[in-house]
Order: sequence, then structure tokens, then C-alpha cells
Amino acid sequence: MLAYRHAFHAGNHADILKHFFLFHSLSYMIQKDVPLLYMDTHAGSGAYSLHSGYATQNEEWRTGFQRLLDYPGPIPASIQQFKDFLEQCIADCGRYPGSPLIADRILRTQDRRVFYELHPTDYEALQQYFEGSKQVSILRSDGFEGIKAFLPPPSRRACIFIDPSYEMPSDYGKVVAALKEGLRRFATGTYIIWYPLLAKETAQALPKELLSLYPGNRLHVEIQTEHKRERGMYGSGLVLLNPPWALQQLLPEAIPVLTKILRETGSELRADGTEDETSPSIPACRFQFFT
Repeated sequence: MLAYRHAFHAGNHADILKHFFLFHSLSYMIQKDVPLLYMDTHAGSGAYSLHSGYATQNEEWRTGFQRLLDYPGPIPASIQQFKDFLEQCIADCGRYPGSPLIADRILRTQDRRVFYELHPTDYEALQQYFEGSKQVSILRSDGFEGIKAFLPPPSRRACIFIDPSYEMPSDYGKVVAALKEGLRRFATGTYIIWYPLLAKETAQALPKELLSLYPGNRLHVEIQTEHKRERGMYGSGLVLLNPPWALQQLLPEAIPVLTKILRETGSELRADGTEDETSPSIPACRFQFFT
């Protein structure tokens, strides 16, 4: 959708969730010497100013990045590493990093980056940022359709990040179709798919449909940042296919704390991240591995 600009939402609670997983997934995957293909189907402009332009209209970064900075309690090492990484990115380039910049800073010279972006302004910003980079391909075309152009990669290792806006109702079906095609071509790749928590039926049905496409290792994560409502997003979730095994070790400790950081209001979560029934305002989180 060419009217959509991620700059309005940069640094919000959804960004913190999806980028936390992207950061740790790629950090683990580059530990092998074999080259890695990273593909971003909806790349945006790469980096965003939080204090000028579109981001200042709703200041959604206050519901995500700012809460991460301000959280007073102790945090697990996995969250601290991610927080330090974001702060270093901002110190280096003066802007909040989107997924292309996050991936580029983690990946090595032997790893290939493929970024899809349809919006002309964001496409041009990506081109300027990565000008001269031989490892980067930036394509102004449909990322849903583009998945099949690069799979399977010669190295047989890839991470595909699927993060559409879902402002077009057709995006839900396109996500499913794109994932089916990706799995048909390259079933052993790591796929990270973000989706919003919304009351509408298509949004509610999406994670189950995505999980049903693949019988192998899968991970499902949701964080509800405010009470469920009939209109508007009240949290977000991720489906990961072939997730790095390292995530199993860090999530039981990290997800309940990440939920406490990102939630709208609330009291304490139980150790497993479920809602304390004595609290009227706590949102919930859940994560589950399937093998």
C-alpha cells in the first residue's frame, strides 16, 4: 500500500518485539561460517528520526523504545544486549534503525541482503543509505512475489523477514501465499512473520493458518500491550518457522519481562507470563515452541 509509511510507527511496541527476535535470530545464525541470505519483504526506509517528521505526529516510539529505555527493573541479558545495540545504532547514525539497518549491522561481508520496498520515497532512502554496498540488492517491487526470485539460495541458508502493514485486507492472504511459495522452494529457511493483534476475524485466524503450513520446528509469540478492543491494534505477534534453537533458552526469561516493559498499564505477571487474575489491567503474553 503506497500510502503507508512506517515512519509513523517507528520504535513502537511492535518494532521492539519484531526487532528483538530479528536481532537474536541473525546474531545466532551468523555463528556458522556458511554465507547467509537475508530477505526483507517490506523494508521501509531503513532508519527513522523519532523527533522530526512523521514520527512526531503520534509519537508511537513512546510505547516501545522509550519504555525500553525507561524501564527501572532488572532485565535479562538478552534484552540488555538488544537495548545496547539499538542505542549504538542511534549513536552512530542519529536515527532509529529499521529492519534493514538492524540486519546490515549484524550480517557479515559474505552475507547477502535483499530489500524490497514499493514506496518511492522509502525506496530512494534505502538506495541512498546503502549506496555502493555490494552485498545489498534493493528492489522496488512486490516483496510477496519477490520471495521466489532468490530461493533457494546457493548457500542453502536464509532468513526471510515478512513484515507487511496489513492495512490492505488482501495482505493476509498474500502472507499465506508467499509463505507457501517460500516453503515450497526452500523449506529449511528461517521465516519470521509479524502480524498485528486485532479483533477482526482474518487477523485472529492468521497465526493458526501460518503455523499449519509447516510441520517442522515452529515458534509462536504474542504480546498483548493493552486490553482487547473492537477497533485498533492491541498488541502483536510473530510466527517463526525453523527458529534458531538459541531462542528456546532465552525466551522463558525474556518474554515476561519484555511484556512488562511494553504493556500499557498493569501490575505483575506470573513467572510464565500469564495474567495475574487479581490485577484488572494486566495484558498477557504467550510463547510456544512446536516440533
